[in-house]
Amino acid sequence: MKKLLVSYITLGYPNKSEYLKFIKESDALGTDIFELGYPPAFAKYDGPLIRKSYLKVKSAYNNFEKLISDSRSITNKKIILLTYLESIQNNFDEFLDMIKAVGADGVMFPDLLIDFSEEYYKYLNKTLEKGLKPVIFVSPFIPDKMISHVSKFSVPFLYYGIRPTTGIATPVNVSALLKRLKNITNNKIVVGFGLKGLEEIKEVLSAGADGVAIGSAYVEAFENLGLRSALEIVKKVRAILDEF
Repeated sequence: MKKLLVSYITLGYPNKSEYLKFIKESDALGTDIFELGYPPAFAKYDGPLIRKSYLKVKSAYNNFEKLISDSRSITNKKIILLTYLESIQNNFDEFLDMIKAVGADGVMFPDLLIDFSEEYYKYLNKTLEKGLKPVIFVSPFIPDKMISHVSKFSVPFLYYGIRPTTGIATPVNVSALLKRLKNITNNKIVVGFGLKGLEEIKEVLSAGADGVAIGSAYVEAFENLGLRSALEIVKKVRAILDEF
């Protein structure tokens, strides 16, 4: 079965032109699903690179709705919006209606199970009622019982964040984490949140992951060498995925 490449990019980053080029060209290079970052008020679980991208686009745009629509017009791949529930909970229905209307297929809230564990089911049900796919974020810090329960609702995959924050390579036993997760869920597993380089990507795939989510590496490439460098990462990761 083909391994999934989930490519994360913050809406409008680093600028509208290069953002749309990244969507178009990474689609052609083998991205399977796009995860688009909708800047939150406070990205509490993101590392410095993703936070920097949020700050950069917040100062340049006020119409993220149009950016989602433009993205939809150039790719037929699934589009998952990522933002923090804390930022949009007061206008939750309106937010879901908006992203659905402009072409998003689903939504993911990294803080759902961590900060809203007592009422996550309410938000999950509402997402399903709106016709959107709920991609659920879990981590090694969430109880196995909860992971096992929510994993069957997560579509089209379960997102497993192996580290406490994006882009920060704290030591973890990747193989042990994946073995634990596979023992409690039958869903497809996409691993992200702090993957450190191509060798660790191979490690998580060897341990049974169904795909990987790449984000901070793209932002770092954009910051250092630009669009071409970010697209080279797409090619390299796609090539690794195709080996498994």
